[in-house]
Amino acid sequence: METRGKGDNFIRIASSRIANWVRNKLSGEQISDAGCTYRAFKRECMGNLKFFKGMHRFLPTLFKMEGFTVTEIPLRNNPRFAVQSHYGVWNRLFASFYDLLAVRWMKKRMVRYQIAERSN
Repeated sequence: METRGKGDNFIRIASSRIANWVRNKLSGEQISDAGCTYRAFKRECMGNLKFFKGMHRFLPTLFKMEGFTVTEIPLRNNPRFAVQSHYGVWNRLFASFYDLLAVRWMKKRMVRYQIAERSN
């Protein structure tokens, strides 16, 4: 489901594939393109989500950590003709890697419990 294609240069395509491979290896996931921001999810998925900058890259993993199912569907990409992307290799490399380590840590340290009853 890689959403990179015509209009993106070799560096952008290669860095995206490498980033997805590293993200999947370190997080134990099999998400084909975690950087794709076309997403649909149920409202209840947001209930216990932990918010942080850059979390959009890890939404599938965060949803799975909360017990939800993630399904990918094929997406057709339109070529980029006029607009330049500011989404580069170097401006996201270190921040996303630190976030990945944090998500991996959370996944390993997560304690699963359910509250039977809440009092107000």
